[in-house]
Amino acid sequence: MQKIILWTLSGLVSVLLLVNLALGLSTRGAISQIQAVQAQVANGPQMETVLRNLSIRIAMAGETDPAFKEILKKHELNVKLDEKANP
Repeated sequence: MQKIILWTLSGLVSVLLLVNLALGLSTRGAISQIQAVQAQVANGPQMETVLRNLSIRIAMAGETDPAFKEILKKHELNVKLDEKANP
């Protein structure tokens, strides 16, 4: 009787160890996904500045080439250029 209880408990511990290993691996994958999203969010303000500067340059170039204006329309970017700022 004691051997049956011992084997049952050892089997249960083995199953619990395997479940713990599987949960640890899935947690590691989830953590890496969270870190990737956090990196994207952290780069948001920098990318916003880059996009703003790029759209201003495209709008400036659009004054001489209508193809650049079409790029801004296609991506729904509205840019107002100051008359004083344009050389």
